[in-house]
Amino acid sequence: MELLSWIFFAPSRLLTVWPYAGFAIAAILIGAQLIRSVNAHHAFSRQWFRQAPVFTGLVWCIFNLYEMQMKAVMPLAEAAFTMARLDLIVLTPLLYVLTAFAVYSLFTPSKQ
Repeated sequence: MELLSWIFFAPSRLLTVWPYAGFAIAAILIGAQLIRSVNAHHAFSRQWFRQAPVFTGLVWCIFNLYEMQMKAVMPLAEAAFTMARLDLIVLTPLLYVLTAFAVYSLFTPSKQ
């Protein structure tokens, strides 16, 4: 049961240990895409924000802000707070899938 708990609540637990981890993950993803775009001499436009690493970085920022808001609104004990959250059963798989696509797109060759 502990493994399932870690699978479904890992992003929330990570932000409990280090409150700004979501911003760090976002900075890494967006920075990596920025370096990749500059090296490929791509022009910056609105399409740049639709690339998987940039979009996923923005989603991690939003999730980090959401977690900060949840902790401010519901000041419960950390263990009870994490285990009673059904929103993470939906949000965590989304973060996992988006992050996997972002990392995959960073390691695949870019198309001109």
